Amino acid sequence: MSPLAVVVLAVLGLGAGCIPPSQRRADSLNRVAREFNDGLRWGRDDQVLSCLSGDDARALRARRADLGDELVIADHEVKSIQLGPDADTATVVAEFSWFTQHHNVVKKTTVEEKWTWSENHWMVAEQRRIAGDRFPLVPEPVSGAGRLK
Repeated sequence: MSPLAVVVLAVLGLGAGCIPPSQRRADSLNRVAREFNDGLRWGRDDQVLSCLSGDDARALRARRADLGDELVIADHEVKSIQLGPDADTATVVAEFSWFTQHHNVVKKTTVEEKWTWSENHWMVAEQRRIAGDRFPLVPEPVSGAGRLK
């Protein structure tokens, strides 16, 4: 390796150490939140389940199994990512366009995801629909019963 290459690598290494933890978390959240929502769209459980608690991962698997090939997510977009002031929490808003094979009517749903930094990685702590049609992959309380569907 040339002396110039060694100097460049050393400078880059020192610069990486100067990035504050909150910036590294923000960069990590940006990547993970986009991968998570992309995984929801395409059914890539490896990108999704690792961001969920064990109970939430089992519930999502059950919802997907119940739906089979009925649900088609036509498109999605991460609309916003807001890191909390402590860089340990964040709110992600994603919009999904989807339909069911049985009805073929495109619906839109906006979902708010609450993320937390735990054990050196980001986890989805809560999801809820904030606009649009009920989205089959996000649990909602059953009317009047207080239970989740």
